[in-house]
Amino acid sequence: MEYFPIRKTTEGLHVEGFPDASKVVQIKGQEAKRLASMSLHKEDLDFAESCLDAINLMEGDRVNIRQALWRSAVVNYFKCFDGSSKARTYPLDKGKIFRSDPVGREVHEYFKNLRNKHFVHDENPFSQCLPGAVLTRGDKPYKVEKIVCLNVLSETLTQENFSNLKLLVGKSLEWVVAEFDRICDRITKELEKESYETLLEREGITFVVPSVSDATRNRASD
Repeated sequence: MEYFPIRKTTEGLHVEGFPDASKVVQIKGQEAKRLASMSLHKEDLDFAESCLDAINLMEGDRVNIRQALWRSAVVNYFKCFDGSSKARTYPLDKGKIFRSDPVGREVHEYFKNLRNKHFVHDENPFSQCLPGAVLTRGDKPYKVEKIVCLNVLSETLTQENFSNLKLLVGKSLEWVVAEFDRICDRITKELEKESYETLLEREGITFVVPSVSDATRNRASD
């Protein structure tokens, strides 16, 4: 899996690095959708890994930034496994990635609950609020000095959790890259069966910049 610079031209998108190429054509079908899903998974996993790496670069007492990076790493990791997405047709399957790793599957479930019940929604006891009343010593005309709340957040950015998530992300990346390459090989073999003239007649790749109104719209499935 390689990266190539892309620039927009009047005729569409131009991929750098192929001086002998004549055109970049669209590929469609289920294999193309699966390929697109793997590519977006790679993007999310790369971002999650970058967030984890950045945590170690934070100097001094920058707790909030570390927590933001930590939560972002967990959330982006699980974007790849979210089967409820209407756009990404092929979410990752923990059973395939951690087939021979029961510990990995167990750790994956722990982080899934952390994401669903603590980071994104507030359902489990990892965050609690304990309301209370500060009472006087009984020598004042009133009995209550102040109503207070004690907010308690469990620390999840521990060395063990950090190392476990790093391993999950790394193993998922390894699987995604291998799967991406396998799909590319299959698509290449199918395209090679067509004549050059037929391939050249295919539509070129185009891109439309999303507008503000697109924020409410689901994109076509990958």
